[in-house]
Amino acid sequence: MDFKLDIIHHGAVNGVTGSCHQLMIDSENSLLVDCGLFQGAETSASGEDDLLSIEFELSSVKALLVTHCHIDHVGRIPYLLAAGFTGPIIATEATAALLTLLVNCNAGYSLASC
Repeated sequence: MDFKLDIIHHGAVNGVTGSCHQLMIDSENSLLVDCGLFQGAETSASGEDDLLSIEFELSSVKALLVTHCHIDHVGRIPYLLAAGFTGPIIATEATAALLTLLVNCNAGYSLASC
């Protein structure tokens, strides 16, 4: 049986912020690892809306795995949810508690208002 995984990087490519990586299991199933904000110098070349939007197809994403609750790893989760992601979010109990605060805080507000 041939089994080949592929990783697509949607963030943290030219720098270290905006961590968002899609582990492709096959053409219909993938796992998203983190969905973070771009920060600092990595935000200067693009408009803010471009950096917040989810510009990749979500139909194959079956779950989101959150490694830890730093903003550059979780900051775009509210935008991921707004884009239609409905799968489970997998995290440690402590990270899940912090994520609840983040998502509730960001429901219709900018991060600066939290």
